[in-house]
Amino acid sequence: MAESTTRISTVQFLEALESELQALPVHTNAFFQAFQRGVTHEQLRRFIQQWYVFGIRFRKILIGLLYNLSDQDEAISLELIRVLYSEYGEGNREQVHSQQMLRLVDRLGVDRGGLAREQLYHEAQDYIATVGEIFLHGDVPSALGASFGIETTAGLTYRYLYSGLLTFPELSLEDIRFFETHLFEELHHGGWLRAAVSGYADLNGNREKIRANALLAMDKWRGLWEGMSRVVLNPARPHGS
Repeated sequence: MAESTTRISTVQFLEALESELQALPVHTNAFFQAFQRGVTHEQLRRFIQQWYVFGIRFRKILIGLLYNLSDQDEAISLELIRVLYSEYGEGNREQVHSQQMLRLVDRLGVDRGGLAREQLYHEAQDYIATVGEIFLHGDVPSALGASFGIETTAGLTYRYLYSGLLTFPELSLEDIRFFETHLFEELHHGGWLRAAVSGYADLNGNREKIRANALLAMDKWRGLWEGMSRVVLNPARPHGS
């Protein structure tokens, strides 16, 4: 994306940034393509174990983002609360996203007790550590930039994952409700983050931080899926290799 100038409106800046982020090759990576074509039952089990634990860790750093920004403009906190409220099933315990995932965990015969001992591979840990640091300790433009990058592109991931799950005829739509939910809810999440970041995207200095941290989040996202490919598709190699 070309250098931002004050002649570019906030809306134009965010639209251009979103287009830049969505065009990154991470959103068409080898793991997504392999998963969409269809993986084995055991590969699916490995993926779900990692994705469940990752989701729990990500929710914690999302709470950290709200904590970091809660003493800023209340309008920003409101948009972030919308995202968290969505994650918690909009108050319906059965629709809490982690509960939706556990339905698939159970359907695949994954031991819930084993989930507590599941260790994320190092690229996923790096993603949580890096993004978590920005969320919890970054300044407002940096934290919102990272979140903007994540939330405005997440829906691209679920297109591949949902399609791949449909290759398992034994799984019901209820079993994979978590992934269907995210096909649509990520659109709302992206809209809420656009609203949150727009108030800080009017100055060049802020724009540079927003874009830099959105791209940093995407770089860590790339690493996460490269690691997922190794762990799920080529498990002979250790998680930390």
